[in-house]
Amino acid sequence: MFRKRTIKKNAELEAKSEQYLAGFESVSSIFKNHSSKPETITFAVDESLIEEPIEEPIEEPIEEPIEEPIEEPIEEPIEKPIEEPIEKPMMSESDLAKPSTSKTVQFIQEAQKLGDRTIKPFVDYNEGHLCYPILLKIGEEQDNITYLDGLVTDGILEQKIYEKLIVCPIHPDTFSSSIRLYCTKCHSMNVEKLNLFEHKKCGYITESTNFDFTDHENSSCPSCKKPIKNFDKEIRVPAMWYQCNDCAEKFDNAVIKLHCRKYEHDFDTNSGQFVTTYSYKLKNSETSINTDTCQIKDELMKLLQGFNFTAELNVSIEGKSGNVHEIPIYGKSKTTNESIIIFIKNQPNGIDQSDMNSILVPKLDINPTNTLLVTVSGVNDGVENLAKHYGIDLIAEPDFSQIIARVEEFVSEWYLKNNDKGQNSKFETIVSEWYLKNGAKK
Repeated sequence: MFRKRTIKKNAELEAKSEQYLAGFESVSSIFKNHSSKPETITFAVDESLIEEPIEEPIEEPIEEPIEEPIEEPIEEPIEKPIEEPIEKPMMSESDLAKPSTSKTVQFIQEAQKLGDRTIKPFVDYNEGHLCYPILLKIGEEQDNITYLDGLVTDGILEQKIYEKLIVCPIHPDTFSSSIRLYCTKCHSMNVEKLNLFEHKKCGYITESTNFDFTDHENSSCPSCKKPIKNFDKEIRVPAMWYQCNDCAEKFDNAVIKLHCRKYEHDFDTNSGQFVTTYSYKLKNSETSINTDTCQIKDELMKLLQGFNFTAELNVSIEGKSGNVHEIPIYGKSKTTNESIIIFIKNQPNGIDQSDMNSILVPKLDINPTNTLLVTVSGVNDGVENLAKHYGIDLIAEPDFSQIIARVEEFVSEWYLKNNDKGQNSKFETIVSEWYLKNGAKK
């Protein structure tokens, strides 16, 4: 009887152990979802020899976690990092066929209406204000010179010096200045410039105060009475000097001063400061290329924002050396310190090493996590090897929609890699702690 009874208890224990194994599988899934109820198994094991209480600890800790923690925590982490960020940039592709929404495309259309396709500045000399009224037509501030400089970087506009203004060193906020001539003897401003004229045909010589050959009403020589039809060919100017009307002093060189008109004082020409104004001319490259460049920038901004990046356009970034670099597109992750800079270059003759050199300096100084160079132009020999050597990802496609797709693929893989890495690290930490507590065999 004693042996039969022992066999019966062993059979019961085996049946109970199978129930515990099934329960342990459910508890292991709870560990994956950070459940905090694994201690109920310990009570079940301690009371394994008691027949009646066995059913209660098995039903309560096992059935409740199966319904609540398994269904909710597993579905949410999968949907948030994978589905939502990928779908957002994909939805932006529906806007690719809307070039009129881009400010830069509207700017190109406005620039094409100009006769010489040149955007010239408007200067308020009294207030010292420099602006470009064409920017108001696209909704930008008319003094947003950074916007125009960004189009120069993109190869859409060509920058030229329009005028160099000499401004007062004491009041550089005003551009209004004039030139004043002073007598070398009495310092009077009542100075007059005189010329000595000679008629080549008859040799007649006179001062400009006596007879002015440039006057069309008196277009004949007072000596030979012959008409003067062409001043440059018939009249020679052998000498020029200045005369003070106050002291009658004659001198070759007058004293030249610059006058600050707003604050009414003179300053020396050597102490004046220069303010350079620029005009911007639309390049003769195809408008379609320029339009693609604008749309690429707009779509890349939307793409980065869809992947939880803060994206900035034509931003100034200070590098490790302290120098400031102009970056077409700069993005930084909202969850990590990782960053990306994107350069957009389009050249009629293709991207060469000089274009790469202009990228290397800010890339090495800022040292972002990733650097992209995108272009719809061709790539010359040696550029790919140079980009690979310095860790620059080069994307060259003839169609800008293909560029967007490749950049999206690049950022998507980068995003998912970092996201999976973060999730796996948390899970591995939980599992390792459980192994240390309960043993690797379990």
